[in-house]
Amino acid sequence: MTLEFICKGYLATTKEETTYTIEIAAENDFPECFKEILQKGELNSDHYSYTINIALRELSWFKNIIFKNVIAINEKHKYIYLVMLEWLTEDDNGFDYYLYRNYNDAKDKYKRLIVDENDADISWVGSEVFDENGEVNEDFEFECSEETDEEKNLCWKVADAKSYNRYSIITLTKVEIL
Repeated sequence: MTLEFICKGYLATTKEETTYTIEIAAENDFPECFKEILQKGELNSDHYSYTINIALRELSWFKNIIFKNVIAINEKHKYIYLVMLEWLTEDDNGFDYYLYRNYNDAKDKYKRLIVDENDADISWVGSEVFDENGEVNEDFEFECSEETDEEKNLCWKVADAKSYNRYSIITLTKVEIL
């Protein structure tokens, strides 16, 4: 787990005020403890200890910054979640993509995009692909990932089997931040 300290300070050479970030890796044995403290609001810019204050002041000198105070403390996320809608028809095409820090938010968007694609007023999918019982009509292909409670990549795909110029693909992908 990496903690992100957002700090205010002054550039040592020009004395200009600046905002900067210092990342500190928490010990591998204690990430759950830090998560619990963050969730309870006990580790924040108002309640950091004197020891952390001294450490941030010392680390700031490596950046040629005079440390003033901490604005916020956050957990640095190692992943983001990309939700993407790719579609193609005979006369148009497009990509819509959305980035989320939280898997559940990304999954909600993924589900809302599927609902929109099934709306006949919004997409060709809603008026042609599925019958009144939700079954796939002849001449169309449909694939869908099984949803579970774990964070995994998801895909929902509809294609016209007679024309490769018509498809709609919605994906949710976990992407590592390097």
